[in-house]
Amino acid sequence: MVIVNESEQIRLIQIQTLYKNTPNILFASIFSALMLLVVYWGQTNNMAVLGWFVALVLISMVRGITTWKFNQIELTPEEIDKWWLWFTVPSIISVALWGFAAYFFYIPGGGQYQAFGIVVPLALGAGLLVFLSMAKWLFYSSFLLVTLPLMLRMFVEGDFVHVILGAMILVYIGIFMVFGHNMNTMIINSLKLRFQNENLVKKLTEEKEYAEKANIAKSKFLAAASHDLRQPLHALSLLSSALCDRIKYPEVKHIVDKIMLAVSALENLFNALLDISKLDSGVLKPNLTSFRLREIFRKIENDYKPEADRKGIEFVVTDCDNVILYSDNILLERTIRNFVSNALRYTDNGAVKLYCKKLPEYLLITVEDSGIGIHAESLQTIFDEYVQIGNPERDREKGLGLGLAIVAKISQLLNHKINVESEPGIGSKFTIKVPYGREEDIPREYTALTRQSDQGFKGLVVLIIDDERSNLEALDALLRGWQCKVIMADSADTACASIKSMKLEPDCILSDYRLRENKTGIEAIHAVSELIGHDVPAVLITGDVAIKKLHEEGADKYHLMHKPVQPARLRALLKHMYHKVSG
Repeated sequence: MVIVNESEQIRLIQIQTLYKNTPNILFASIFSALMLLVVYWGQTNNMAVLGWFVALVLISMVRGITTWKFNQIELTPEEIDKWWLWFTVPSIISVALWGFAAYFFYIPGGGQYQAFGIVVPLALGAGLLVFLSMAKWLFYSSFLLVTLPLMLRMFVEGDFVHVILGAMILVYIGIFMVFGHNMNTMIINSLKLRFQNENLVKKLTEEKEYAEKANIAKSKFLAAASHDLRQPLHALSLLSSALCDRIKYPEVKHIVDKIMLAVSALENLFNALLDISKLDSGVLKPNLTSFRLREIFRKIENDYKPEADRKGIEFVVTDCDNVILYSDNILLERTIRNFVSNALRYTDNGAVKLYCKKLPEYLLITVEDSGIGIHAESLQTIFDEYVQIGNPERDREKGLGLGLAIVAKISQLLNHKINVESEPGIGSKFTIKVPYGREEDIPREYTALTRQSDQGFKGLVVLIIDDERSNLEALDALLRGWQCKVIMADSADTACASIKSMKLEPDCILSDYRLRENKTGIEAIHAVSELIGHDVPAVLITGDVAIKKLHEEGADKYHLMHKPVQPARLRALLKHMYHKVSG
């Protein structure tokens, strides 16, 4: 049933409530009538009392049948008036019969019979206040039909006592009419307020759902479009690095260095925004495995020690005795890195410490610093997006305020509890609880790569496969600057044809994961390996974030790099391959 009008809604609630309460009022009415029949039998005209009782029972049966039928149907707005009529007419007849009894069956001077004749009608009138006050006009008419005949009989008797009783009944009528009016006003106002609240809640719910859908759609768009968005940034990063390697003049090299810093800042912003979007949209799924924490600690120490040395800060990383954890190693590493990066950013002297504590059910990983600290009132907001402590000028060199927001979302995704303790001027301590893993569940470890000296790769033949021309040319320029021999191809077929025509066997392959016609870099690497007759060391470069899906397709056989690729990391990886080739 669709109700579009507030008055219709109120009338619907009224009629439903009245019919709902009808069985109780019918029982009270018939029981009171039976008592009256028993009490008055032999004290007045028996046939008149019996006829009245039969009439009241018959009209009560009509009301009962009507109530039963009402409960069987689904009320529509068009039928409200009909059911109001079916309720009102029998109700008026019923109360009129009680008014008739109050006038004609009254026994003046009858002692207890007189009292009974006064108390019963007035009690029924009081009951009508509770039962019918929801419908004001129905209460007024019913209440007056019960009480006015009794008051009139008091004045008809004419003696002093009956006149006083009549006056008292008149006051009683006036008071209950006021009560009925006030109660009706209260009920109607409460109903109106209820409907207003329901409409407000409905509107707010719709707006909330709309906002959530818009946010999810935005996040899904950014997450899904991340591959395409990464392409120009990937090319820009490679070309900037290639240009930097070729510049010899100090004044020009200074400008290129500034360009590299700008590209690096853009990469950080892009990656942070995409991380937030992926986490919000639910695109990012954890790949839970058992692994050794030692490797993560070593990489973090290697990457952040230069920054700590530059600031004159002691960076202490404590070995965790080859402990094995069960989590997503990539996401956990990102979390710890954000803790360390945040600690170094807000620490100007003293030390930053990375250590762990073994507890019975989990490992407690801690990053502790002697930085500026955080006030207690700010502890609840530091994990919100774009919140930064001590950076009112929004200096981009101090970050974007997304690191801890990403940490909070990752910890929720992994179900790892994080905690922060801090004291202004003393420092902060960030912790995360991670469950233990098992050594037998550790997958094949990836080869650890370290940075090598900045020498070339003379003689290293590299096959690059990418269907984006700009990425292909950028990677070609970078590799040629590193003295590599480059074979360029935009597909597996082109790569095989180039190898045959050039009669040059690649030492390693750099392939984009997504290629044209729904082909993948994995398929291209397989095709080249089959042509040559043996497996070729390969690197998959991708903008996709579904790590688990890539591993399921066999990507864990190769080194995996995410766009935009940092040239320094690519150089370190090629150096490792170059040493294998050169012996």
